[in-house]
Amino acid sequence: MTGHRSSRRRALTLLVVGPLACGLFVAGGIAATWLALGRPAPARGAVWFEVAKVGTARNPGAPQQPFFALVLGTGARSDDPAQSPDDPGLADAIHVIGVNPALKTATLIDIPRDTEGPGGNKLNSYIVNNPGGNDLRAEADAVSSVVGVPITWVIRANFPNFQQMVDEIGGIDVNIPTAMDDDFSGAHFAAGPAHLNGEQALQFSRDRHSFPNGDLSRSSNQGLLIVSALQTLQQKHPSAGDTVRLIATLGRHTKLDGVGISDLFHMGSLALTFDPAKIKNVVLPVTDGSGSNLVKTAAANALLADFADDAVLQATP
Repeated sequence: MTGHRSSRRRALTLLVVGPLACGLFVAGGIAATWLALGRPAPARGAVWFEVAKVGTARNPGAPQQPFFALVLGTGARSDDPAQSPDDPGLADAIHVIGVNPALKTATLIDIPRDTEGPGGNKLNSYIVNNPGGNDLRAEADAVSSVVGVPITWVIRANFPNFQQMVDEIGGIDVNIPTAMDDDFSGAHFAAGPAHLNGEQALQFSRDRHSFPNGDLSRSSNQGLLIVSALQTLQQKHPSAGDTVRLIATLGRHTKLDGVGISDLFHMGSLALTFDPAKIKNVVLPVTDGSGSNLVKTAAANALLADFADDAVLQATP
C-alpha cells in the first residue's frame, strides 16, 4: 500500500502544473484586484500555488525583452519538508515557459522528470537534494543549466488539493489528442474536445500507460493542460466582473516569495493578451542515458538554441 500511495501522491502533483501555470497568465489580474479591493491579504485560503522570483533583474515597467519562467509540480504537502518526510517534494512535473513581449507569445518546453541534470542526478531531485532543503533556486539553476536560459520566475504547486482548484474555476476545456484507456490513472477518454472537472483533469494528467512513450506523452499533455487552462479562462471570463471574481479566488490561494505587485501586474497584463493558439508546446527531445536517466539529443540542443534566442521556436520538431 505504501508504494501505491507514494505513486498516487506523485501522480497527483502532475496535474497541478496546469492550473498552477494559470497563476502566471493571470498574475496581473491578481495585482489589479488587490489594488482595487484595498490590498486584501494573499494566501488566506489553502495555498494552491506559489509565485517566486529567483532572478536578479527587475523590470521597472512592462517587460520588453524575452524572459523565462519555470513551472513545477511537486509531491510536497507542505512548504516545510520536515512535515512530509515520506514525500519531500520531488519536482515531478517540469516546464519552462519562454515569453516574448514584443511578439506577445510564449513557448512551453516540457521536460521529462528523469532528464539528467548537472552532476548526473535526475532533474526532479535538485529541489530537495541541496543543503538548503526545499530550494527553488537550486531547482531553477539545475533546469537552467540543461535548458540554457536564465530563469527569473518559478511557479510551484505546494499543495495537492488541485482538484478543488480546477472545480472552482469551472473546469478546463481540453482537446484530447489521443484516446486514453488506463485503469491505473482512471483515464478513459475518447479523442476530441472534452470538458474536464478536477477529478477528470487529474486522470488526464496522470496517464502514461496509454502511450508507447509513456512519460513523454504525459509531459506533453501537462503542457497542453496549461495552454487549455489559459484558453478556458479567457473564453469563460470575458467581462471585467468575471475576471475580478476569478482573480479574487486565485489570489486567496497564492503565496508570493520575493515578488512585487508591480512585477505581477506587468507580467500578467502581458500574458493575458496572448493568443493560446499561437503558444507552442514541445517536449524536450531526450534519449536513454546512464541507468534510468534520460539525456538530451542533438535535436534538443538545436531546439534549445532556438528557444534561448528569443523564447520563440521558429520550427517545431
